[in-house]
Amino acid sequence: MQQQLSEAFTIMLTGMITVFVFLTLLLMAMALLRRFAIQPQTDTATSQSSAARETSTDNQRLAAITAAVHAYRRDHE
Repeated sequence: MQQQLSEAFTIMLTGMITVFVFLTLLLMAMALLRRFAIQPQTDTATSQSSAARETSTDNQRLAAITAAVHAYRRDHE
């Protein structure tokens, strides 16, 4: 019985250490990739027009969702 508990503890400890090391390496790799994946600065005029387009799309999407909710509530009262 003592030998089985000892073996179980060893296996558990090995698994926990393996997961810890893997997650630590994964975090390091992600931090390293973040440094290399920084996007270059774009032209401010391009980014402003892009932001205006996204705002317009968001407003249209919000209007469509609102209309769908009102139609659903009207039909399912």
